[in-house]
Amino acid sequence: MSNTLRERYSRSKNIAQRAIRDITEKPVMRVYMEIFLTLVAVSLFGIFAIRPTMITIGKLLQEIKLKEVTLATMNKKIADLNTAKDLYTKESEKIKLIEEAIPNSPEPDLLALQIEELAKTDGVVVKNLGIENIKMVGAPSLEDDGKLSLTLNLSGGYSSLIKFAKDVEDLRRPIMYDGLSISSIQSKDGTSLYMTLENLSTPYTLK
Repeated sequence: MSNTLRERYSRSKNIAQRAIRDITEKPVMRVYMEIFLTLVAVSLFGIFAIRPTMITIGKLLQEIKLKEVTLATMNKKIADLNTAKDLYTKESEKIKLIEEAIPNSPEPDLLALQIEELAKTDGVVVKNLGIENIKMVGAPSLEDDGKLSLTLNLSGGYSSLIKFAKDVEDLRRPIMYDGLSISSIQSKDGTSLYMTLENLSTPYTLK
């Protein structure tokens, strides 16, 4: 070891010894050192003691954030459901009209009643109203095309028959036909006009 290194070592050793002697001999310095060491110890113990708690708090904050996102999503779904409910309530009358116009089953009895009422209103007489054989209960067959076919013959004045032919297409339940024919029959009471609606049909929903 060179003289320079020995001098440096000796000087550092003296400084360290003097510092230790000051700490051990001077009460104030000893108190400062104890406080410093205590703070260091508390800091170290605090770090190791608080770390699990901080990790737990971090996990809880993440869970809270996820729950807030879930809650926001649920609130949006509830709001959408309430909007849909309000819309359904608002449009319920229109929906009811649609269901009456295109029912979930053939409902030939209600259709016949509508035709009879219209005939009375227009001043014509239903001479024959025929409805094809249909399945009223159970699942629809493969041949079921969701269309109810009818045959209809009426008698009355010409203008009344023509009016009925127009009005029958405007019933709440739509009725379609391909054409009509009007014939006259002579009797002792005079001439009677008869009208036949050709290929008469109305739709219904298959379930």
